[in-house]
Order: sequence, then C-alpha cells, then structure tokens
Amino acid sequence: MARSTAKPAARPAPPGKRPGRGPVKPRRRSSGSAPITLAVMVIAGLALTALPLCLLLLAGLLPTGVAVVVDSHRRRYLARTVGAMNLAGVAPGALRMWEGGISFSSLQQIVNNPYSWLVMYGAAAIGWVLYYCVPPIVGMVVEVKADETKRRLEARAKVLIEEWGEEVTGRKG
Repeated sequence: MARSTAKPAARPAPPGKRPGRGPVKPRRRSSGSAPITLAVMVIAGLALTALPLCLLLLAGLLPTGVAVVVDSHRRRYLARTVGAMNLAGVAPGALRMWEGGISFSSLQQIVNNPYSWLVMYGAAAIGWVLYYCVPPIVGMVVEVKADETKRRLEARAKVLIEEWGEEVTGRKG
C-alpha cells in the first residue's frame, strides 16, 4: 500500500498566535514624548556649551513654539510647515554668529538688527501663509483636473456608443 505524500491541510492559527513563531505581541503606541525629550536634551546641551546661540534659537523659534501649541492635527502639519520656514529664517543669524564667534557681543549685534527679526519672523509668517493658502489652491487644481478628465471620458464614451451601439454601456433598457 502506497503512502500519501500530500501534507494535510494546514489549520488556521488561533487569534493572537502565528504558526511556528509564537504569540503576536501587541504594538505599543508611543506617547509622542520622544521628540520633546530630544528637543530638551539639545536645548540643554546648547545652553551648556553655546548659551548665546541657544538664546538666539529660543527667541527666533518662538513662532514655531506657538505653532506647536496651536496645532491640533495628529500629524502636526502646521508645526512642521512653520517650523521648517522659521528654522530657515533663523539660520542666517545663527551662521553669522557661528562665523563671528559664539559670544554675547555677536548675539547683541544680531538682536539689535531689525532685519534679523524681520527675516526670522517673516520666514515663520510665510510658513503660516503656506499652511493656510496652499491646500485650497491645490484643491481647486485637483477639482479642475477631475472635471477635465470627466469631460474627456464622457466624450470618449460618446464615441464608443456611436461606434459600437448602446449595448456597450451595460445598461439594460
């Protein structure tokens, strides 16, 4: 009598178990405190090693702090947009301070220059404008393209109906 070489059908694994690999571990959701902890560590390190640069960053990035507090979206789009633009606005002052030596006299030169504040806070303002103005514009562009595609497909359907007859529509009647 010949033995069957076919394997029996595999039974599905019970819930919470993976076949041959042990139980499924539930994914832990992070509390979101890792970025905050990292920021505090960076600020503390800067305060210990380069206090004037730290003070410039704290004063220059205030709009980003406001955006973080105001932003209620889970993905923090407002904070990301304003933060990126604000950081770009603070960068020239920080680079000038870096080149001239990180000292309180170089900090005073930057802080006393109104154009430095205009660049830092103006860049943050551009971030706020981008956040509030770009999505509606993109929505309008997508809507116009969808209408154009709809018109093109309707024209193509009309040509097909003329060529093949009403039965290509799939409608009964």
